[in-house]
Amino acid sequence: MLGLMRVVGLGLVGLVVLMVLREENRALTLVLRVALAAAILLMIVPDVGRVVADLVHLSELAEIPAAYLALLLKVVGIAYVTVFMGQLAADSGETHMGARVELAGKVVILLLAIPLIASITETVLKMIPS
Repeated sequence: MLGLMRVVGLGLVGLVVLMVLREENRALTLVLRVALAAAILLMIVPDVGRVVADLVHLSELAEIPAAYLALLLKVVGIAYVTVFMGQLAADSGETHMGARVELAGKVVILLLAIPLIASITETVLKMIPS
């Protein structure tokens, strides 16, 4: 909870500074946005590590194959990174570039999912009598 309060505090202070500087120095606000985003990401890395460790533990308890957990973590990571980059691009006035990054992330997620979809399809086809 304390970590969240630090993130919110940094975000609030950053927002106020950005609002003050927005009209005076647009280039500086862009650099500040990127710096704030990087700082917030670095602040949440330990929490992400704990989430991954807990998911690994739960998957071991449930005897879920490691490949499925790896796929899940890759998909979630790609989704978070592309949305984060898309929002950062939109904040910088490059909404179209952000949308293209998000589209690329969706395509990569689909590519990662193809083996899983194939496995599910094979399983279903084996269940259907010929």
